[in-house]
Amino acid sequence: MLRRHFPTQYLIPIVLLLGSSFGCLTALLFHTTIVQDRMERHREVELVTNGFAASAEMVKHDLQDYARWDDAVRHLVHRFDPAWADGNISAYLGVVQAYSHVLVLDEHGRAIYDFSGGRHRPAGFDPAALLGPGLAAGAARVRRIGPAGNPVVNGFTRMGDRLYVFSAAAIMPLTDKVTLPPGPVRLLVLADRIDQPYLDALAARNHSPRLSLHEIAPDDGGPDEAARMRLHDAAGTPIGTIRWQATTPGSELRRQMLPGFALVVLIALAAAALILRRARTGMESLRGSKARALHQALHDPLTGLGNRRAVMERLDACETAVALLYMDLDGFKETNDVYGHAAGDALLMEAARRIAAAAGEADLVARSGGDEFAIVLCAPGPAVVERIADAILAAFHAPFAVGGYSVSAGISIGIVMSSGRIVTDELIRRADVAMYAAKANGKDCRLAYHPALDEEYDERRRLENDLRATIAAGGIAVVFQPIVEARAGRVVGVEALARWNHPRHGPVSPELFVRVAERSGLINDLGRSVLVTACREAIGWNVDLAVNLSPAQFWDRMLVERIEAALAETGFPADRLELEITESYLLRRPDAAEEILVRLRALGIRIALDDFGTGFASIGYLQRLSFDRIKIDRSFVTHVVEQARAADMARAIVVLAEALDLPVTAEGIETEGQAAIMRLTGCSRLQGWLFGRPMPPAEMGRWLAQRSLALT
Repeated sequence: MLRRHFPTQYLIPIVLLLGSSFGCLTALLFHTTIVQDRMERHREVELVTNGFAASAEMVKHDLQDYARWDDAVRHLVHRFDPAWADGNISAYLGVVQAYSHVLVLDEHGRAIYDFSGGRHRPAGFDPAALLGPGLAAGAARVRRIGPAGNPVVNGFTRMGDRLYVFSAAAIMPLTDKVTLPPGPVRLLVLADRIDQPYLDALAARNHSPRLSLHEIAPDDGGPDEAARMRLHDAAGTPIGTIRWQATTPGSELRRQMLPGFALVVLIALAAAALILRRARTGMESLRGSKARALHQALHDPLTGLGNRRAVMERLDACETAVALLYMDLDGFKETNDVYGHAAGDALLMEAARRIAAAAGEADLVARSGGDEFAIVLCAPGPAVVERIADAILAAFHAPFAVGGYSVSAGISIGIVMSSGRIVTDELIRRADVAMYAAKANGKDCRLAYHPALDEEYDERRRLENDLRATIAAGGIAVVFQPIVEARAGRVVGVEALARWNHPRHGPVSPELFVRVAERSGLINDLGRSVLVTACREAIGWNVDLAVNLSPAQFWDRMLVERIEAALAETGFPADRLELEITESYLLRRPDAAEEILVRLRALGIRIALDDFGTGFASIGYLQRLSFDRIKIDRSFVTHVVEQARAADMARAIVVLAEALDLPVTAEGIETEGQAAIMRLTGCSRLQGWLFGRPMPPAEMGRWLAQRSLALT
């Protein structure tokens, strides 16, 4: 029967093809669903693990504000007042927050206070007998950390059949108004019992399956082996097992798909017979493949828009007037560097969606490469072109939601219109020139091409090439501005400032050539040149050296290694170097920023928060990122003499810094009146033209020597 419908030479290959194909698909289905089950279990384990870690961190967070408190030192260390503890600690943590235990441990580790479930336990007992050895281990770790560190730990412990999450912290003063007596410190301990209500609340909070607590048991190797998590105490000893019913989306999907899959096999067998009998079906399939290949050749795989080849073909196809809008995202590289490539791709996809929505009647919307987009309109009116450009600019006013962050990005648009035939490459070149001119005009705007822009574009390219050559030749000069001690007027430091004297244009503004360096990828070479030159010149001056870091430099993955190499090359002492960093760029990724700052401070380098008050730093981040100094932006200093409000704002900043034990430098001091007011506000250092303008190294050396002689 089969030989009547199929040629013998095709029958065996088709049987082999179908058998191998569906055999592989069946194996793939089972493998995929098994992997899906495994991934879901791993996800649940991670979810529960993270939930317990967050729960432990929450206990630590609740405890820290009470442990680091001047009044706590007075009432619990200098003299022990249990009534004060009831009213000021247990009233909230024990009653409102419903923690199962609030304890105070004396210098010998004995519990002298215990508020448990709304009632007190007699003082003087061993806390390990109540909460288990895990607490004793945690308390020992706190005492080993010592007051100079951050003496607080959290973890889990077990006593009998009861499990607890706890945090222990040394009772420390918040300010220098209170001091600790010598010897071992007293500890404040917060604990909560891990019971079924606790597990139900944790599961609800983290959207995880219902959890249950079990005794420690060896792995049974069963199918639900991964549906459990072990809790460990501070010594790493297992103290309990958390279990839940594992979900199996893959198995459920497989059960639902198998009947349909069997039906597909039958349909495929019938389709194979039709394919052999009808050659036309094969030809149509071939044409479909060609169409898909053509689509891929003309479209961007990330955004689904046309690509650069599609732009060129569409421009060639426009027989009459044509308009080309060439666009580049403002701030894309910064987003990509700060938040990562995944965030950059998400930003590109959302930008493509907004551009396509605003383009409306355009003949083609394309991503021509990188973060550049293009729109082609055949025979448009000027009003249509302007309306589309303005709609795109308006679409970028709203921030982008990227990877859990809110990111602002603008767009610069270059426009070229032609009523006659112009070579396609020339049209694209003109649009590119107009787009870069729009960026140079302040970004987030549109600009139509005109011939005068060619000269400006060429000049920018020449400026970039000249800067590259100057950096390579060591031609970037460094000048130094003195920083004085506010009260005595003694010079305590200098700030290094980069200068570029162009052979044709003369002095170039640092704002301009730093921006050129960032845009062209030269910023790391420029930063290294400035740092090495400044360290080499200032090494013999016996004053601190302040050097600015560009935001683009700060997020360089090799930043710490580059700075360490510069110090090694010049022999400049790390403890005399102070790096100034702008606040707004640090707070976009505080975790990553903290890691970099910790590594820099480990070298002995001090960190100053520059332009303070112009960004959005919170008190929590100021404490977390451990700065050594705050520099008040000059905008707060300029009007302090004639405007009482400006002086009040400057004083408010200094008061905040004093509360955080951060010295303050005021920059931009130009008059004696400004200097007097900033001294009264409490600034420890002053900087500005009143004390000295930026000077070349030789002049600064002589100036410092004269000041030193005058003081002696």
